[in-house]
Amino acid sequence: MKKSPIHNAILLFCMLLAFTNCDPNNQTLYQSKKFTVLSNRIEQDNFVAKASSEKKIESNYSLANESENMVWELKKNLSELPKYESSSVLLTALYNLSLEEIENNIKADTTIIGSKNTNNITTRDISYASILSLSITHPKVAIKNLIKKVKQGKIIQDEGTGGSWPISSDRMIWSVAAWELYLSTGDIDWLKKSYFIIKNTTEDDLNVIWDYRKRLFKGEASYLNQQEQFYPKWMEPKDIYESYSLNIQIIHFQSLQVLIQMGKLLGKDIQKYEDICSALQKSINNKFWLKDKNYFAQFIYNENHLILSEKSESLGESLAILWDISTTERQNLIANNTPVGEFGIPCFSPQNPDTEAYYNKAIWPFVQAFWNRALAKTGNMNALTWGLASMMRPTALFLTNKENLLLKNGDFKQTQNNTDANLKSSCGLLSNYFRVLLGLNYTKDQLEFHPAVPRKFKGRQKLSGLKYRNTILDIEVLGFGNQIASYSLDGVQYKTAIVPKDMEGYHQITIRLNNHEGPKIPFKLKKESIAPETPVLSYHKNQIKWNSIKNATHYQIFKNDELLLKTSDTNMSEVTYKEPVEYRIRAIDSLGTFSSYSKALRLYESKYERYLEAEDFLESRKFNYAEFSDKDNRIYYFQIRAPRIGNYNISFLYANGNGPIDAGNKCISRSLWLNSSYLGSIVFPQRGENNWNDYGFSNSFNVDLKKGNNYFKISLEDFNRNMNKEISPFRIDKIRLIRKE
Repeated sequence: MKKSPIHNAILLFCMLLAFTNCDPNNQTLYQSKKFTVLSNRIEQDNFVAKASSEKKIESNYSLANESENMVWELKKNLSELPKYESSSVLLTALYNLSLEEIENNIKADTTIIGSKNTNNITTRDISYASILSLSITHPKVAIKNLIKKVKQGKIIQDEGTGGSWPISSDRMIWSVAAWELYLSTGDIDWLKKSYFIIKNTTEDDLNVIWDYRKRLFKGEASYLNQQEQFYPKWMEPKDIYESYSLNIQIIHFQSLQVLIQMGKLLGKDIQKYEDICSALQKSINNKFWLKDKNYFAQFIYNENHLILSEKSESLGESLAILWDISTTERQNLIANNTPVGEFGIPCFSPQNPDTEAYYNKAIWPFVQAFWNRALAKTGNMNALTWGLASMMRPTALFLTNKENLLLKNGDFKQTQNNTDANLKSSCGLLSNYFRVLLGLNYTKDQLEFHPAVPRKFKGRQKLSGLKYRNTILDIEVLGFGNQIASYSLDGVQYKTAIVPKDMEGYHQITIRLNNHEGPKIPFKLKKESIAPETPVLSYHKNQIKWNSIKNATHYQIFKNDELLLKTSDTNMSEVTYKEPVEYRIRAIDSLGTFSSYSKALRLYESKYERYLEAEDFLESRKFNYAEFSDKDNRIYYFQIRAPRIGNYNISFLYANGNGPIDAGNKCISRSLWLNSSYLGSIVFPQRGENNWNDYGFSNSFNVDLKKGNNYFKISLEDFNRNMNKEISPFRIDKIRLIRKE
């Protein structure tokens, strides 16, 4: 029978469709309204980035006045490094691009170039890079650069807010990097050396930033070290020191875990650290969990009041999953409920208003890499597909691994600061290959495999020349899913997918997945969410007032941390008080988005407050203040005569002109004692370069005083020394005492 022209046309169409679908270059890995990732290219609006081979990518994403395509072409010899191959030419090319960028960041003497081409990489950058990938690809380089971040046997805290440590307190991420390097290399000398470095540094932190009452660590969130980018504008460095951030708790938890594991291997007494670690884990779960949001809070505002910032913080949420802070149930809740955007996961959500994009309103690829690992661990394969695509897209389009991206459109233009070939970002992209698609998981006894390959990424994943301790491995992963159907080592089938730590020589591994993605877990992309501006409170003639906030539908007023009133007004009348009282407020918009809490408005009668002149307690008075340095007033005594027994708040009016408020390493800390009992560390952050006329209050302490004389001491202990180690003058003008009841 003669076929009709229509029948022939349909047949031809089907054949073309089948051919297209079989073409590996046209396999769609991910597609959304914003961009599409195919096996050999990225498409976004009119922009296309295409890999013509595993060594070449062209992109028509151009800057102003550029008409020609940009091209990346592999120039470095990568033969000494692990080689990756896959069914996707783009996936393979991006691996090579990222590996080459890491190589380009390493100088001839193996020193790694820091951000913005500085010669001094930061502690956090080398640590995060090592955890993500550098411990696998360049372990010797990583160890050498980690050692450069040690001074006098202790880990160096990067410069930052208020003059760094103890305001900034994320240096213990170094511990996790050191442990990963031991797991990868099995280097016993490195284990011994790093154990004592971690122990020495931990002891300082336990004296200065560990709150034994709250069982939490104080200090600024890791890497989010620009005040107005992450915190409300009213928070000064001393307020940040008094806060408890999510990712700081989790970093210190894992650092303690590392110290415990190292101690066990070396036969050390680690009971103290086990007790602190257990207490910290309980505090995180009890004090940070947001029941109505099903993830952890961004931070707790201060040591006196456990007020939560009800935002998500993505690095902290990721690490909470990866390092088993909570139950499996909570891990799944975090993975499914933490807000994510169309182009990637924001540093935190919702965003702060009226602040340039850097951490705020931005995506940091290294955080996305940790989030992808968390998604793989929880088995959310649908979200993992998006996560992998979200990291491939910008690297292909921009032909480099940018430091950060705009949350609203995934671009890098109009970010406050940015860098190409960013080490954390390059290592973050490689982490998707090593830690997710191939599922490498290093433990003290063995190398384990837990691949997670979304259905769209199915095919062949091969890594050749992986060095693990005394062996070299070729690893091939076939199929898709996150469950292993079969595992063979040198052609012999085994039930458990591991390589023992004592294996030597060259070996071949083949892993076949079960080609089943598991249950479809809900996954929703959310648009950029902006929080209302933070209100400012004032008090006058028995009336509390606050500024009207744009888009706010109402306000919540809190009295002593208890919700007192909901109102659409901008004032509250007939406010009276007999005892000290504290008010805070936050604005809420029509979507139910909260602003940050306002600065506390503390109201009390003058009889509750008393000031003492600091110079009155010196043997000889030279100035109208007491001057301190490493030589002068190393021990300073003063006494307070309390009119009655009770609870009092004590703080110090001080000046520190050693550096700017947002950088440096000359923050001062001293130990405070009451009747020979250690109360904790007083911090005196920098307040401006050579600005000795700018006075502010230190952190405060709640103390129980007896009626009559109470004897205090301020001392300089070894654990109080800052990162500068040399320059540390400061002044105390007054001692402030507020009776709380």
